[in-house]
Amino acid sequence: MGEEIDTSQSTFEDGSELADSSQEATNGGGISIRDRLQTESSGGVFANKDLVRSDTIIDEDRIVGRDDQLGRVVDNLKPVLQNEGIPDMLLSGPSGTGKSLIIHAVCKQIVELCESQGKTFGVISINCEGPKTADRAVYRLVKAAADDLGVDPGVPQTGVSTDQKLERLYELMREYYDGVIFILDEIDMLEGPYQEAEYNSLIYQLSRARKLADFDGPISLTTITNYADFMKDLNSRAQSSYNPDDIFFDDYDANQLRSILHNRRDAFKPDSLTDDVVPLVAAFGSQTHGDARKAIDLLRWAGELAERRGADTVTETDVREAQEKYTENRKLRHISGISTQKKLSIYAVAATAHYAREHPEWIPAGPTFKTYQFIADTMDSDQYSRETFVNHVTEQSTYGVLDSERRGKGRGRGVHMYFSLSEDPETIMETIREDSRFEDLAHEEATISAVVRERLKQFRSKN
Repeated sequence: MGEEIDTSQSTFEDGSELADSSQEATNGGGISIRDRLQTESSGGVFANKDLVRSDTIIDEDRIVGRDDQLGRVVDNLKPVLQNEGIPDMLLSGPSGTGKSLIIHAVCKQIVELCESQGKTFGVISINCEGPKTADRAVYRLVKAAADDLGVDPGVPQTGVSTDQKLERLYELMREYYDGVIFILDEIDMLEGPYQEAEYNSLIYQLSRARKLADFDGPISLTTITNYADFMKDLNSRAQSSYNPDDIFFDDYDANQLRSILHNRRDAFKPDSLTDDVVPLVAAFGSQTHGDARKAIDLLRWAGELAERRGADTVTETDVREAQEKYTENRKLRHISGISTQKKLSIYAVAATAHYAREHPEWIPAGPTFKTYQFIADTMDSDQYSRETFVNHVTEQSTYGVLDSERRGKGRGRGVHMYFSLSEDPETIMETIREDSRFEDLAHEEATISAVVRERLKQFRSKN
C-alpha cells in the first residue's frame, strides 16, 4: 500500500485551497520561496536603494547644476511672501533636466514660509499625461486642491460641466488660500480628441484665474514641457492671456551629472563603489541623453548587476554591462511608453516601411498618413489632422526612433516629407502590439499590406 498523503489544507472563501506551510513551493528542492523572501541579505552593495530611484524626492541640498534656473524660480515666487503678484512661468527643456524637481522644491519652501507667517499658499499640481482632456484636467485640479485642504471635492468627476468644476476650484481658492500656484506638468500631453489641442482652453482659463475667480491673492500658472517651442503651438487666445517667464533647462553635462551622482553615493554602502564608477556613469549619461533620471537609473542598474553576481563592490564592468543593456532596448522602451495616438502614428510609419514591396529606406509622409487613417478606422480610434500626425511622428526623432527630412521633387512638383526608421519596422510593430489596444492589428496584416501598397502606388504615379 502506498504512503498516505495528508490532504488537510486551508480553504479560501471561494473554495480555492492554500497549501500547508510544509508544502510551500521551493526552487528546485532547495530553500523555499517564502524563506528566500524573508531571509535578510548578508551582503549586497546598497545601503538605501531609494536614493538611486529617479522618482525619489530628494532634499534640496542635493539639487546641483541648476543654479541659474533655481535662482529665477526663487526670484519669481519670492514676492508671495510679501503678498505681491507673481509671474506665470514656462519651464521647458528635455526630460530629466530638473524642471519638476526645482519648481516643487521651491514651492515646498514657499508653503512652509507662508505657514510661518500665518498664510496658506496652495500648490495645485497635476500631470497632464493622465487626464488627456481639459474637463478631466480641471477635475484633477479640484481633487488636488481638495486633497491638500482635506475637504470634499464638491463636484463629481462626470455629470457636470467644466465650468461648474472651474467654479468649484475658484470657491476653494477664495475660501482657503491666500495665494496659489497652478503647476501643469507635461502640458503638451493635454491634446484631447479634437484638432485644436485642449491645453489652449485650460491655459486661457487658468492664466485669467485671478480675475475669473475674483481672487485677491497672488496667482501663478506654471506649465512644464519638453518642447522649447511650445508657445508657438498655442492659439491666439491662449497667447494673449499667457505671457510666462520662459525658463529653459538644457541637458546636463558630464560634470553636472557627476555632481548629481556624487550626492547620491550614500545610496551605497561605504567603499562599495570603485572610483571609476560615478565618472563613467556620468560620461555615458552626457554622451547619450544628458538626462539625470536616466543616469541615476544606470547607477542603480550597475549596483543591481553587482549584487546578482554576489559581489560587494560595483565596478566599471557593471556600468558597461548596464549601459549595454540600456542601449539595446531604450528606443523600444520609449515606444512602449508613449500615448496611444503617438503609437498609432509610429505604427503607421512602421507598417508602411514593412509592407512596401521595395522596403525603401525613406517613406513618404503622404501614403503613411493614409495608412494611419485606415488603421485608426480599423481600431475605431480618433483621427487627428495630417499636421498633428506629422508632429507626432517627427517628435520621435528626439528619441532616436527615426529621422525625417523634406525633399523637393523638382519644379512644379512640390516638397514632400519623408521618414526613415532607425529600428526594424517589424520589431516596432510587435512592440506596439504588446499594448492590448493594438493586439488585434496582427490579424489585419493582409488588409493593411494592401492599403500600404495601393497608397504608395498612387503616390508614385503622381510624383
